[in-house]
Amino acid sequence: MKSWGNRNTLHESMVKNMMAASAGNKGSDAPELPDDLAQWLAQLTLLYGVPTEYLIPDPRLLPTESLRFFFLDRNWMDRLVDGALSTGVLSSRDQVFTEAFFENIYTQVDEAQIKLRSTLRNEPSNIGTTGGTISGFIFRSQVVSGWPGIEINAYQGDKLLNIVRMDRLSPNVLLCLFYGVPDKVDFSEPAEGLHFGITREKGTQSFEVSMRGLGYPSEAVHPAGTQIGSITAAGKLRNGTQPGVVDIAGLADSITKVLTANNALADNKLTPGGFAIQLTQGAGRQSYQIKDDSGNQYPQCNYTINSIKTI
Repeated sequence: MKSWGNRNTLHESMVKNMMAASAGNKGSDAPELPDDLAQWLAQLTLLYGVPTEYLIPDPRLLPTESLRFFFLDRNWMDRLVDGALSTGVLSSRDQVFTEAFFENIYTQVDEAQIKLRSTLRNEPSNIGTTGGTISGFIFRSQVVSGWPGIEINAYQGDKLLNIVRMDRLSPNVLLCLFYGVPDKVDFSEPAEGLHFGITREKGTQSFEVSMRGLGYPSEAVHPAGTQIGSITAAGKLRNGTQPGVVDIAGLADSITKVLTANNALADNKLTPGGFAIQLTQGAGRQSYQIKDDSGNQYPQCNYTINSIKTI
């Protein structure tokens, strides 16, 4: 038997009938994707398994020590799902079935998408709705390889955005996807980066230490561990055959004088514990502000990868 009509046109009435039957039965005839298949398709829409050269076709788009923001186009992600499902279309009947229920399939993939990271981490998902914008960045830096436990926090106003994927594409390339579009992204050293020490310019013999409160004369005035305004104490290195050795006695004396002058030291005596608090350095944090205080987007953070607007 032969038809001169377009095959898709021939299927239109069948698709409408299947959709009407599904609606009449309140979706009872709609297909339910197996969990494994839904998760696999969700991983695909979050770029799992997508070759890196498809995301960054030219290395010059992501030079060393660079950060590129972008957003995912859901139309392209749906086409990615279509391509994956097409491998199971073996007849015109399979094609009609897929055409009839594609929206239902996309919805199930979206639901699996927002739960994927929580499922992999064995945590409850706290993303309530589907269909939102997914944005992210690709970061190429020695920071990625130097701090394997680097922590990422993205904010939209005061709201902390959920991370839907965070993986290393290579030892020094990090891919991170958020559910939403951030105004600011914080990169923090791992919490174990807390250490005891000083910070000084290379080649200099002197340095300054920012003063922290010790809870005196009260927690309300100088809370323990909290920096006291912009007050600093000067310190220097010892003169001797061993370079880089701090003059501990001189630094302790300098700290004592500064805290005493600001009524922040009990009995004008600096205890070993108080000295340790002054020299404790927390994990470093670098923030990238994508929008200014007025909500205007900075031109250098326009969510593009050079000439590539979406991936």
